[in-house]
Formats: sequence, C-alpha cells, structure tokens
Amino acid sequence: MAHATPTRRSRQVRRLRQQLARAPALPFADLLDADQVEQALQEEQVTFRDRLFSPLVTLWVFLSQVLDPDHSCRAAVARFLAWRAAHGLAPCSADPGAYCKARGRLPEGTLARLTRATGRRLQEQAPAGWRWEGRTLKVVDGTTVSMPDTPANQKAFPQARTQRPGVGFPIARLVVLFSLAVGTVLDAALGPYQGKQTGETALFHALRHHLEPGDILLADRYYGSYWELALARQRGADVVGRLHQRRRPDFRRGRRLGREDHVARWAKPERPAWMDTATYAALPAALAVRELRVRVRHPGFRTRVLVVATTLLDAAAFPREDLAVLYRVRWYADTAHADCTSSERWVRPDPTPYHFLGRAA
Repeated sequence: MAHATPTRRSRQVRRLRQQLARAPALPFADLLDADQVEQALQEEQVTFRDRLFSPLVTLWVFLSQVLDPDHSCRAAVARFLAWRAAHGLAPCSADPGAYCKARGRLPEGTLARLTRATGRRLQEQAPAGWRWEGRTLKVVDGTTVSMPDTPANQKAFPQARTQRPGVGFPIARLVVLFSLAVGTVLDAALGPYQGKQTGETALFHALRHHLEPGDILLADRYYGSYWELALARQRGADVVGRLHQRRRPDFRRGRRLGREDHVARWAKPERPAWMDTATYAALPAALAVRELRVRVRHPGFRTRVLVVATTLLDAAAFPREDLAVLYRVRWYADTAHADCTSSERWVRPDPTPYHFLGRAA
C-alpha cells in the first residue's frame, strides 16, 4: 500500500525526535530511569570501575549522539560537558577518546534489555481507555537493515545472493512486536537475511510467547497463513490482517455474514519441516477464519480492494467497518508506530474514523 500524506501522529513523532536532538546537554538523563538501567547492567553482568563515563552516563551520551544530526563523538562529549556545567560539576577534557572506549565496553545486550523493559512497562501503564473493546492491540512487522561491510558482519549476516561479491553489504532481517497504544517495542528478533528459518514468520515464532489471552495481533498479509492464525489462537489471542497472497477467497462458500463477508474453513496443511510433531498435533484440524472484502476510497493509496482475514468471527460484536479501521491503523503503525492512541479514536458510534476506507455496502 503506497504511503499517503504524513499523519498528524507521524508529524508529532518527528517533532519529538527533533526536540530531543536539539535539546541541550543530555535529555535522556531526565527520561531514562536510573534504577532500570542499573538492573539491565546487572543482568548483563557489566562491571565498570568508578570513572567519569559510568555505564549510566555513557548510555545517556550515546542515545543523545544517535539522535543528534552531528553524530560525531566530539559533539557527544560536548553535550556531556554542557550537562556537567549545568549541574555545577567540574569540567572534563573535550577529548572523545575516553567516551569512545566507554561506549565500546557497553554491551549490546544492555540496550536490548532496556528496550524490552521500557516498552513493556509503558504498555502496562497505558490507560484502560487506550485499549480497543477492552483488548490490547499488538503489531508485528518486519524489515531489513544493512551494516558496514566487515568480515565479521559478512560472516554473521551474509549479503544477498543478488549482490555481487565485494560490492554488497551485509543484510540482517528484523522482526518487531510493538504496542499500538503506546508505540513502544515489546521485543524484537534479529537474524540473517537468507538461509533456513530466516524469514519473517520464523523470527516471529521467537516472539510469539508475548501474545497473551485477549490480545489482538495486527499483521500484514505475510502473516495471514493458517500457522500464524492457529498459533495465535493457541495462546488465546486473535489476529486481524490481510489475507495471504496465495489464498483466494470464495464468498459463495462458508457461513455468510453479509455481502463479501463470510466465515471460511481453513484445513490444517501438512506438517512443515520447522514444526515439531507435538506442536502440530495440538493444532486443530480446521480453523474458522472470517474473510471480508474492503474497498479503499481514500485518495493517495494504490491498493483499492483488499481482503481482511481475522479470527474475530462475531459480525455483531465486530462489524466489518471496525475491522477495516483496525487494518488501517496497522498501516499507520508501520509509518508512525502509533496513529491511534487516545480512547476517542475507538468510539464505534462515531463514523468519522471510517472515512479512510469507506463503509462497504
């Protein structure tokens, strides 16, 4: 689906990033909980000597450096000097050497733990009104990232076969599960771009344990297979996503709910090589899946007709317009991480949110 005009929420996200980047000194000193950082460091068994660039200070400086338009270590240390001056501390050397060494000693696992812990804490603190029909919305999406062309990176993350040797870059695949209400990452899985069990769904299987009873998972068509829907239902969660490209809906069959809206029966395929026999045996022989066609009437989108697949089968409790809106916000989540975070966006009697996709006949 082509990107339309940036939304109000996405503009707010960009403004926030710009504010943090332009903020003097170290803005993360006020935003990042020191106790949480200390716990992450202990879990990673990080031990630093008592020095100027402690792990906490190094993390503050590093995060500010990432957002700063000037990514140099010298500019990062200048921020640190400004912060010390603002707190009445003695100035230190402007040489970035000590900071670079301290940053090199900071384990990657610490950042990963902080990302997960912060995301889950904010998710738990979200007001009840930010849920949809009292249920938590989680979004899964995948992407790829390239990295410097070093022997170590090439060994761990080989470049794509379509790239000529010596002229390509190592590529990694990244799958992220995040909260729609607060826009924070709950967990992520990283793997090579190619090879067995390196696809998006394979990486998502490592994150599936974060689905809890009552959750609704929003996903694109890549996750619209029997396996992803059945495994989510096994954990008590539901799925709303686009129908997989290999499936062709036949609205003449199944239990009719309305025009181009029915409940179909998906038979369990043969056991794939990646699934163990116990997991396969625990899945149902057939899965009831609701399929409905949605027409997009909003200008700026290339896709005009799509089929939504969901395990939310009750047409009275979950009208097709609501499901269309859910798929809409999944798309916005890809571009802004959270387009709908306030409770008034979920008030069903108000038809305003539905103008984006238009009400189907």
